[in-house]
Order: sequence, then C-alpha cells, then structure tokens
Amino acid sequence: MKRIDRWILLSLFVVVFGAPFAYGFYQTVNLNYMHSDAMSRVANAFYVMFSRDPHLAAIGFVWNPLPSLANMLFLTLYPVFPVMATHGVAGVLMSCTFTALTAVYLYHACHAQFKLNRGISVAIALLFSFNPLTFYFGFTGLSDAPFNLFIMMTVVEFAIWMSFKRINAVIVGSFALALAFWTRYEAVPLGAAVAVGIVLVIAAEQVRRQGTGVQREHLNKMEGTLILFLMPAVVSGLLWIWFNYIIMDNPFYFLNSEYSNQAQMATFDGGDKLFSDPLYALGVVMEKSSYFGVLFYLLLLLRLFEGRLFRKDVLIMALTVFSIPALQYLLVLQESSFVWFRYFSYVFPITVAWLPYEISQARARTGYVISCMGALLISAAVLGYALSQPQIAPDEYTTITRGAHTEQQTRDRALAAYLDEHYPDATIMVDSYSAYLIIVSSEYPRKFFITSDYEFKASISAPWEYGVDYILLPRPRETAPMSILNSVYPNFFANGSEFSELVYDVDGEWRLYRIIDPSGKDEEQ
Repeated sequence: MKRIDRWILLSLFVVVFGAPFAYGFYQTVNLNYMHSDAMSRVANAFYVMFSRDPHLAAIGFVWNPLPSLANMLFLTLYPVFPVMATHGVAGVLMSCTFTALTAVYLYHACHAQFKLNRGISVAIALLFSFNPLTFYFGFTGLSDAPFNLFIMMTVVEFAIWMSFKRINAVIVGSFALALAFWTRYEAVPLGAAVAVGIVLVIAAEQVRRQGTGVQREHLNKMEGTLILFLMPAVVSGLLWIWFNYIIMDNPFYFLNSEYSNQAQMATFDGGDKLFSDPLYALGVVMEKSSYFGVLFYLLLLLRLFEGRLFRKDVLIMALTVFSIPALQYLLVLQESSFVWFRYFSYVFPITVAWLPYEISQARARTGYVISCMGALLISAAVLGYALSQPQIAPDEYTTITRGAHTEQQTRDRALAAYLDEHYPDATIMVDSYSAYLIIVSSEYPRKFFITSDYEFKASISAPWEYGVDYILLPRPRETAPMSILNSVYPNFFANGSEFSELVYDVDGEWRLYRIIDPSGKDEEQ
C-alpha cells in the first residue's frame, strides 16, 4: 500500500469517526438522552463486567451479542470514565468506530480492488458516511453500524469473487456474513441471496462450456464454494441455538422467550389492515424500501441505457438488495415485525456495496460516476427529509428530537440517584429488562439483584431467603412485555403482597417495596 493511501485511510477514519462521535457525545452526556435499544445493548455488556453476578452469559440471549461484546471493550474504561455506562458513551464509541471502519473498507474496495481512482473512491466513502442515515447510525449506538459494515463486506467480497475468481474473497465474505449474523438476524436472507448468486455465476459458466465432464466439474465447484461461503454462518447459527439450549434450557429462547421479538410484538398495534391484508402489507414494505432505493433505481436505468440490464449480475444485485425487505414482508405476514423505518434501510448500504463493481463494469465511466454521485446526493436529501418526518420514521424522529423517552430517562436517572442516596448497601431485586438505565446510572450497580443473576428465578418465590431487601417494580404497560416480576405477581405493583410493604413511589411509574420475612425474622432497615 502506498503512503498516500495510508494517509487517506487514516484521514477517512478520523473524520468519519469524529463527526458522529462529537454529536453522539453531546446528545448522550449534555442532553442526557440515548436511544433505548442502544442503551440496553450497553447495559447487557455492563452486566457481564460490573453486575452483582458478573459472567459472560449475562450478555443476554435474545439479541445477537456482537454489538454488546464490542461495547465491552469500551466499558473497560468505566472505572475511570463512568459516562461510558451511565450515559451510554461506550455505545456511541462502538457505532462510530464501525461507521469509520466502513468508510475505510469502502475506499479500499473501490481503489485497491476495483481500481477506481482515489478521488472517486474518497467521494463514494464520504457520500455514504455522511448520508443522514449513516450518520444517524453512527451517533446512536445502535447495532446497524456494525451490521452495515459486515453486509457490505459480504457483498463486496462476493463481487470480487465474481469478477476475479479469487477464492480468498469467498473466505473473507463468509466470515463477514457470520459476523453479520452475530450482529442482526437479517443476515440470514442476505446470505441466502448471495448463495443463490454463487449458484447463478457457476451455472452461467456451465452454459458457456457445454459437456458432461465439465458439468460434473461445475457441480463440484458449486458445492465446494457454497460450503466454503456458508459454513461459518451456519455454524454460528447452530452455536447460537446450542448456547440458548445449554444456558437458557430453550434452544429457541431468542425467538419465543418472554423478552423476545415475539413477546414484544404481542404489545404492538400495527393496525388490522397491515397484518390482515397481504397486498396492503406489500405496499407498505415497498413504500418504506423505496426511500432507500434511489441509487439502485439509477443503476438499473444506467444499465438499461448501456444495454446491460438483462444479465445475471443485475438479477443477483436485485436479490441481495431486496433480500432483507423480503424477510420483513414475511415477518409482517406473521405479525412479527414493528416495520420501523430503519428495518428497511439495508437496501442503501447493500446497493453502495455494489457500486465499485458497477462502476468498474461501466462503458462510459465518467458519465456513470457523475450519475452515481448525483444519486448519492439525492439519496442524502431524500433520507434527510424522511428522518425529519414522524409519520415516515417515527422511531428515528423521536431519537433525533429526543421526544417520547426523554421524561422516562430523566425519571430513571433520578430514581437511580435516590436509591444510591437512601439504599446504598441494600439488595434490590429488579427486572433488568425494564430497569437497565437505573442499573447503569447507579454508583452502586452491584446492589441490584437482576434477571441475569444465576439465582434470580429461584429467588422470585421467596426473595427473603436470598438476602433480598427490596423489590423495585415498573408499572405494568400494555405496550411493553410484562416484567417477569409482574408476571409472577400480577397484582404486586398495585396492591403489594403479604411479604412486602410500599416504601417509595415514583409518579406511579416505579414502586419500591421492602421485603418482610413471613417467618418474622425480618429486621428493620
């Protein structure tokens, strides 16, 4: 690698890392707000290292663990910089790092692999990185930033293999797909689409070279390439099922547990028509996907103008681009998707991943490049507009404007401070699914007896036997999965129990009950 390329890569990393980190730090530390999903990922990593019962399994078995594992690296700084956990700065660092690595990888793919000039390569990397959508993922701490890197790597390495038949690209792509699976479950349909692409590429070779002997050779090649590409991801999936089985006693805990997406969907009202009318649902999926498809539609148009539209690589590109929206459509039909705007966003990074290959294949490269740059700018405008509209992107709009959850986060932080002041040495049982912000905001996180602790489930029926002094309960909500404590004691929040007394109420949202030993051995606190 030439010295100028090293400087370009370093500069790209610093710039693309620095801008979203500055805004993310300002939002989390100065404005005291962070996306709840991102904060819960930080909390999962926090439990592994700083909870009352630290162990790796505390990272959780519902959501894919890689983002929280990455957060753990930054949480090593927690003893010196508590904001890493209390304000979720570890999550911001995680997402900024992966966003910067994506820019570096995209430049490398454009310039080193597909031989585009440095100016074009830098422009593509920057236009992608500072697209409002990518920037949003960079500062929020969500899992989308690492997922974007891994799915782009998967697609780019496939394109390298398709163009140059480098088997090492299949190996790199296979591990990228496995890492994508450890980040988000949407890696599964993308992997299937790329596998179909491998079959189509090798089958096309067979068409060009007739003969029985050659057919056998290509079948063997197809089998070997598919095994090489899919094996790491398949093993990852089997390992995840095995871990769920041996630790949670349910191989599909991540699918059907009380904290799974299925449980959360039970509280979601997407509208009868969305879940009952397949054509209407298809229209919703297509509409949401269209906001991310500006570049893809331009590439199809350019292909048409150059007479290269009806080719296998266009079909493969379409399969990969729409593989994840297709999964979302199936999930909607099963009433298993929240249909958030960002769930359809992967159309954009997957299309950008195809861009180096597409430009390298163009006949009129200058016009092709200018058109693509224009499409990236238009895409930035379209997505910037969409993110500013609550009716289009409600979840993203809430994060940007610090809307619905601001009051809740302020209340939870205040409750953490109150418990630190009045009960620093008490043992407080709480469901960490609801109380994650309280736990990470506390100066004494080890006082909380939480869901991931080994003895938690056994202690619910008789908490006084396990040294529990208090139980902290959230108000049961119809729009959220039931806390396990509220599930076991459905009337506890409202009426208390025979073994407890109410000692503190927070605006009817949280209630703290002191545990009384029914045997009469309880001592006053």
